[in-house]
Amino acid sequence: MNRLLWVFATLLIAVTLVGAQDKPKAEEAPLETVDDCLKRIEKNHDAHKDFVGKFTQEKHVALFEEVIKSEGRFVFQKPSKVRWEYAKPHQSILVIDGDDGQKWTETTRRVEKFKLADDRGLDAVVKQLFTWFKGEFTKLKDDYDVEITARSPTKLKMKPKKEVVKKYIASIEVKFAEKDESIASVQITEPGDDFTLYTFSDTKLDGGVKDEEFEIKK
Repeated sequence: MNRLLWVFATLLIAVTLVGAQDKPKAEEAPLETVDDCLKRIEKNHDAHKDFVGKFTQEKHVALFEEVIKSEGRFVFQKPSKVRWEYAKPHQSILVIDGDDGQKWTETTRRVEKFKLADDRGLDAVVKQLFTWFKGEFTKLKDDYDVEITARSPTKLKMKPKKEVVKKYIASIEVKFAEKDESIASVQITEPGDDFTLYTFSDTKLDGGVKDEEFEIKK
């Protein structure tokens, strides 16, 4: 009787092992496509109306080993207002409201008004700022070839399609903070491999930005 039980148990184990070997492996979930990724991030950012935070800027020039560092603060209010203010090493302020701009530097000590259309390079960079902070990420594919280079958090690399933009920008890399709720860094690489890295910190969402932020009073 004991021998019969032992044989039965052995057969049961054998059948179980065979079944485990034959059982198909669970299929891995497909990776998120670029389109789905952009839609998800856009949805995350859609509800936010304004952003305030600090930034550091590192300018890397291929011909020199020294890195030029700056720091300051930024303010953005939808749909198209931005204040970009440098505090160190030199003070300067750039304010954009739609297509109109103002700038002030500690060298000139005066407010100068201008049109973005008159400065193609600045216009391309500012439009990127608007795209990032407005969260209109699905529009990126209209002007850029977009690829996902990292996940959790997401990192995107974009290369311009238009020749006029290629003169100023070779690629843009955007890295998001945890849960992809805000932008952690942006790297803009120019033709020739010079690049500028912006790192954002202390970002606050929907703090109720005042209109006076978008006026230069000096």
